Amino acid sequence: MKKYRQIWVTTLVLPFADVAADPLQPVQPAAVAVDGSAAAAAQADLNRYFFAAARTGDTVVLQEFLQAGYPVNQPNDASYTALMIAAYQGQATAVDLLLQAGADACIRDKRGHTALMGAMIKAEWRIARQLYAIDCDQGNSAKATDAITDKNQMTAAQFAEKFGQSEKFKALALQEQDVAAAPAVTSAAGQP
Repeated sequence: MKKYRQIWVTTLVLPFADVAADPLQPVQPAAVAVDGSAAAAAQADLNRYFFAAARTGDTVVLQEFLQAGYPVNQPNDASYTALMIAAYQGQATAVDLLLQAGADACIRDKRGHTALMGAMIKAEWRIARQLYAIDCDQGNSAKATDAITDKNQMTAAQFAEKFGQSEKFKALALQEQDVAAAPAVTSAAGQP
């Protein structure tokens, strides 16, 4: 933890402190780190800490990064965002925090998968339900059984079909339809 704090202060906090002190005169990169390789190594360490926090659900560390201005949609070297990693690992509180911080659930990794798809493959259905409510397939009329011709256009239904999760996905879709219909039924009955 001490190494994390040292890297945190020298790489993120000090430059942001200078900008906060005088936003019109931001600190020059040369003033932050004389050795570019040291700065790159420090940035790599920060990236590892950020994604490790998403993987383990450490919301305190995630919150600290986000408050310091770390980009919530920053992909790692494997093309995964923190939201994808948290969803895949079943870290519901981290998923909540990242979504509240503006994480884009529709970003795709190098395989064309979204955070919802990662949750589905790991059978994290509580997280999948939350991510399903964010419609990343809007405007895509492909059916679950349609051939996947472009992995970056694959719908969640096609993904579920491909990976043997179609029944669970249909149940998830029905649950969301029931939730969406519930307020309309209540309103029609004249109750608030």
